[in-house]
Amino acid sequence: MRMYVKVLRATVLVGSVAMVLAACGGGGKSSTNSSSGPKGSSGSGYNAAFDKVVNPSTKTGGTLNLIATSDCDSWDPQRTYYGWCWNMQRLFTRSLLGYSVVNGADFKLAPDLATDMGTHNADFTQWKFTLKPGLKFSNGAPITAQDVKYGIERLFATDVINGGPASYFINSISHPADYKGPYKSGDLSSIATTGDTITFNLSTAYAQFPYLMAMAASAPVPYKTEGGSGYVGATYTKKPVASGPYMIQSYTPNTSITFVKNPNWNQSTDTIRHPLVDKVVLSIDTNPTDADAKLKAGSVQANASDPGVTAGFQTQILTQPDLKKNADDPVSAAVRYLVVMPSVITDVNCRQAIFYATNKPAMLQAYGGAVAGQVAGSMTPPGIMGNDPNANPYPVGPDNTGDLAKAKAALQACGKPNGFSTKFAYATPSTKAKQAFAAEQEALARVGIKLSPATQDASSYYSSFIGSPANIKNQGLGMAIAGWGADFPSPVGFWQAIANGNSIVPTGNSNYPSLNDPVVNDILNNGPKGKSTEDDWKKLDAQVMKDAVYLPLYWEKSLYYRDPKMTNVTCNNALAFGIYDFVNAGVTS
Repeated sequence: MRMYVKVLRATVLVGSVAMVLAACGGGGKSSTNSSSGPKGSSGSGYNAAFDKVVNPSTKTGGTLNLIATSDCDSWDPQRTYYGWCWNMQRLFTRSLLGYSVVNGADFKLAPDLATDMGTHNADFTQWKFTLKPGLKFSNGAPITAQDVKYGIERLFATDVINGGPASYFINSISHPADYKGPYKSGDLSSIATTGDTITFNLSTAYAQFPYLMAMAASAPVPYKTEGGSGYVGATYTKKPVASGPYMIQSYTPNTSITFVKNPNWNQSTDTIRHPLVDKVVLSIDTNPTDADAKLKAGSVQANASDPGVTAGFQTQILTQPDLKKNADDPVSAAVRYLVVMPSVITDVNCRQAIFYATNKPAMLQAYGGAVAGQVAGSMTPPGIMGNDPNANPYPVGPDNTGDLAKAKAALQACGKPNGFSTKFAYATPSTKAKQAFAAEQEALARVGIKLSPATQDASSYYSSFIGSPANIKNQGLGMAIAGWGADFPSPVGFWQAIANGNSIVPTGNSNYPSLNDPVVNDILNNGPKGKSTEDDWKKLDAQVMKDAVYLPLYWEKSLYYRDPKMTNVTCNNALAFGIYDFVNAGVTS
């Protein structure tokens, strides 16, 4: 969910409604534990905020100053899709459910606006929630089940409310084919409200529908009135009404946004958030070097956006102990990988030769080295059920630079003992991707596999270049570089769009190799029904690796710096891929 991952995924999702993202539930590593607050004892030092709380404090008051290198894609909870913006939404919006634990790699869902985790029928096609009493918007109006329903109905108005994660909701909630949202089609009968209860009738079994109810996109919006005159529909982003502990005091697009305490929020109704500061000010500085300088000087407490600090500041942090002790480089639930296309490289042994010959540290170095990721032996990243840090079906030596003997044996087995030639696709403009191509070209040349570049502008790379099975075959794109991360910590949410045969579409396809393996499909199809176990997810990962279509390079990381004046600091790994959880942060004088 960090910005470059999120943008990549948003690009491919927009054209891929048929990917059946409604199935993005089932067997997540998160638990439905209602305990509040981040887990882990208080800690300090490098990477301490990954699973602990740094500088614990109950001191209230003061201003938390943050910086970002761009504005949010939208402050409208139904339209935002950047991971760091989901993190900021925790300041001023609430949903039926939320995350009581966001740090570490074992996250916890908990009731937020709802009294409990919800109830469902036998086949998970209906979910019912009851709102807590005494909930109010920042304007003093009560928060009702109708407001929650209205917020979610807005997601169906894709001509007005666009850019967000609407596909998850559209593909899971039952609705008429011609339903266009509340502005044009009015009420959606499949979401029923009675008093303080709200019932969702789904079009498919969805055992982990609660994950959607923990998204900012499920936040309530004042029924029909929204932000008031002039702030309805697409303009709601300029004046969203708060349901969380803070509300927007002022907002100048691309310059700054200021949050102050919401006088109508009540701590007794909220076990997830424990706000300390009186004010949060986010300034936009499009020069990343300037942003780092302000962070180092202490004029701001943290960078709210991703992907972390610049290379220059990284070097200072990692070489100066006084800086390093205030930094974190958490492993996230995202993976950078190579796709090896079976429609072009048809023999599995030839594909396995690529797996054995790849120099993973060289590829990682192209993207920033150890600070940018952790070399991965399998696809499933930390925080997703089925992750096994010891899984490595294609061992390539203790240094991960390649096993040339096994690569040559695989080439012999596929009838290409002297190697072969193929095209390697990557998006432009990107210095890092170009460097990665050069690293892979050098690595595979060691066994006679010759690579030539096939580039495409990033605006169409994912949607129609490697996102078109026909184009892959017609142009002979044997390999491509890509990245993927879960929008919420669920294995079906991670795997469905990239591995299920039913997710293959003619364009905007995220299942780039057009994988259609019956073992993989069966596990993914059972996942939304609540029938898949952790052993099933490990089996799925092993089968995908056996098919030799996805070559995991590394699980992604970003280096973040925290000003020593910031208290209650912990990483939000559930929603923001390691950016600090600001809603519970404080400041010292």
